[in-house]
Amino acid sequence: MKSVIMMGSENDLKTLFNKFKGKTTIIGPKIPDGEIAIRYCELNNYDEIPRGVEDYQEPGKYRLMQGNFFRHGFDSPKRYLHPPALKIVRVEKGLEIKPYNYDPKEIVFFGIKPCDVAAIRVMDKTFTWNKDAYYNAQREKITIIVENCTNPGKTCFCATMGAGPRAAENFDIAYTRINGKVLFEAGSVKGEEILKGLETLKPASNEVIAEFIKVMDEAYEKAKAQFTTTNLPEKLEINIANENLWKELSEKCLACGNCTMVCPTCFCFDIYDKSHLDEYVDRVRYWDSCFTYKYAEVAGGHFRPEIWAMYRQWMLHKFSYWKKQFDVFGCVGCGRCITWCPAGIDIRENVKKASGGCK
Repeated sequence: MKSVIMMGSENDLKTLFNKFKGKTTIIGPKIPDGEIAIRYCELNNYDEIPRGVEDYQEPGKYRLMQGNFFRHGFDSPKRYLHPPALKIVRVEKGLEIKPYNYDPKEIVFFGIKPCDVAAIRVMDKTFTWNKDAYYNAQREKITIIVENCTNPGKTCFCATMGAGPRAAENFDIAYTRINGKVLFEAGSVKGEEILKGLETLKPASNEVIAEFIKVMDEAYEKAKAQFTTTNLPEKLEINIANENLWKELSEKCLACGNCTMVCPTCFCFDIYDKSHLDEYVDRVRYWDSCFTYKYAEVAGGHFRPEIWAMYRQWMLHKFSYWKKQFDVFGCVGCGRCITWCPAGIDIRENVKKASGGCK
């Protein structure tokens, strides 16, 4: 939907936050006590959102320092929509089965980044297709307020993946900080109604809109990878049988699974039964990774026992199979897999090599 860009201030942003305070759960960026990374946590006050902080990110490196703009940490909204561990049913002594009541709460994602908004859209397609009751029940109770990214980091490539740095869809309200001003834009009917309550907002002038466009254009250029997504699935699959190529690309891979754990779209899970001695057994759904050895283990053996084959599966799933199944790439260019890889593997370089060096 098209909407008028409104101009306001930091006070308007705080007023927007306070509209939800005490009425619903607000999840947004925060640096928890004793931690050294930005997390998506429950916020009780607007002042908990970090200020004067920047996250420095490179392959295998992350640290916080003084600055004016931060991107994200290692977790994402996925943790709230698709929990790392979810109890499904309890089996009592007499084999009585008692499903756990799943009563999702109203959540406002406040100040998340466009790449994470795009990741929710990717998960929407995945979990709608498989009719996941848990995900879809929570998804219906989500409000999304996104902060457009004016200064992408060194591991960001959301522009290439069509996921940023300006949010294009799947949000209720977007805001952008530019030179002391805060610009607001509604992305849904719900967002329009909420913004009507900010009475001090006024339509942005042509000069301010021109400034906004310039800032977003510059951010877009910073968030581009050295490959194109045009015919990317086909280019990658041409080399699917080139074993030497995949061994080269995965040479440093430890199969630790960090990339899948921090990825905002990886959705694989397994189910196990957790016994509580002689009292009861919980059936639990928990995150799994295609980099674990048992992931591809079956009764007749193992069809991906080597790391290079695991790596090929993961990369092709993100950049080929997902696109063919859901008409959307499984990667949003957030760069988390690059930043949080202990070996510093850069997926951008490997996609470029595997697709024939295209730019």
